[in-house]
Amino acid sequence: MGGARSRGVRTVAGVMLAGLLAAACADGDVRPQAAATGAPPRTGELTWGTCPEPSEAEAQVWGAAEHRPAYARHAARLRCGTLTVPADWTAPQGRRLELAVALLPSTGDGPAEPLALNPGGPGVSGRLMPIGIASGGARALLDRYDLVGLDVRGTGRSGPATCPAAESLDAGPQPAAPTHRTARAYWNRLARAHATCAEADPARLASLTTTNAAHDLDALRRALRAPRLHYYGVSWGTSLGATYRTLFPTHSGRTLLESVVSPDPDLRGLLDGVTRAREQRFEHFTAWLAARSDRYGLGTTADEVRTRLLALRERLTTRPLRTSDGTYGRVETDQYLDAEPADRAGAGAALSALARGRAPAGDGDGKPRAAAPPLVAPFAGTALLCSQVTHAASFTEQWSAYGERRAAYPVLGATRPMFPGSGEVPGTSTCAGLPAPERPPVEPGRADGPLLLVAHRDEVITPLPWARAMRARTGGSLLVVGDGEHGGMAGGGCAGRIVEFFAGAEGAAAEGGVCEP
Repeated sequence: MGGARSRGVRTVAGVMLAGLLAAACADGDVRPQAAATGAPPRTGELTWGTCPEPSEAEAQVWGAAEHRPAYARHAARLRCGTLTVPADWTAPQGRRLELAVALLPSTGDGPAEPLALNPGGPGVSGRLMPIGIASGGARALLDRYDLVGLDVRGTGRSGPATCPAAESLDAGPQPAAPTHRTARAYWNRLARAHATCAEADPARLASLTTTNAAHDLDALRRALRAPRLHYYGVSWGTSLGATYRTLFPTHSGRTLLESVVSPDPDLRGLLDGVTRAREQRFEHFTAWLAARSDRYGLGTTADEVRTRLLALRERLTTRPLRTSDGTYGRVETDQYLDAEPADRAGAGAALSALARGRAPAGDGDGKPRAAAPPLVAPFAGTALLCSQVTHAASFTEQWSAYGERRAAYPVLGATRPMFPGSGEVPGTSTCAGLPAPERPPVEPGRADGPLLLVAHRDEVITPLPWARAMRARTGGSLLVVGDGEHGGMAGGGCAGRIVEFFAGAEGAAAEGGVCEP
């Protein structure tokens, strides 16, 4: 659910990234001095210091690869610090955490208010997101806002929470569909790993909730001495933003939530919604292929294309095509059938080749390339997500729901839903073995500040109906971007609508509508 780069991390030579912030962070003229040493920071105190040099992944994800001069220019102005907060906001005098904060000051002439940013995940480091935003299409936000990035508790440089036993767990090669036995075995292994990590520090795990993270945001607002906090969140960041607005309605400023997560916390419903969206996207794909029958030769009507593609998948399931370039069976075919709109041409060419008994040609065959999620703290992200969902603890329930999805959605219902609550093996959950949250998630409500919800029309990680459901709870306006991306609006052709909304522009930006990138 991370939204910074929906197509993965670009490969960049390490020499391009080395030392990019080292000289910048030595410039004492552009950032507050570090606080004097002595007594430990008080709860709610924001202590400024020296910016750490970014990792290679941080630099390439947040713009060094694509906008190197802009990245270096903004990095030279960055202010870095730590915010001290309670581990548990219901016991503010207890254990403390230090959260990593970065602020990119406004370049405007007038007074600036803070605009907090979150890239989602959950678990993605957002500390350097201000540089990514300022280097892209929404750079004009700096004219009136200080852009603030925060590594949410348990992520990035904010005391990352890890669970090596779970993070190193290998699900092994996946068959076309798991059996009850294989799914149960994986569930048990993951549950044991999570239970071991939970027992090592149960209070730490219990502190990793979206509600606590929302309280952290308000502590940041107070530390910045701002009467209100403006906010732009993507994917899971929309859950954080909606929770913040609900808990602190009078301190909520202008809020933009992009690729909105459903306000319904039921994990079964979330996985059903994602699978339904993928099935609908496949139906659109068959119509697209039928309209180009002279190019792909897979049928002249959507029904004809569908029948031929499912027959092709059945054939490759029982008799995979083995070539010098690799083996093409059920798993590979499903990847082509699940193509994003931007990848339809490549996937169509690959399916056309397979239908003729040939291997797809070259790297442009439409097959998704695996990429490790950038800057993600997996265990912290799992804990944050699982603090927001219900009905996730029982294998029996998850396996039963999986069986119903396979029957209801015969094309893609057997494959792993594209939602972080789904385990590596379909029919399981990443929440296996984690204790149930002590308190239920916050029900999204209404707040004072203007709200714009953004959905991408054809995306399947956070489908469009989820944004409509959130709007029914929170109010605000809905903007539909006419593509299939997950997040990414700030780097695309609709970035100007972000600037318009935060500038307080009347009309289309505030009213929502449609934007074709």
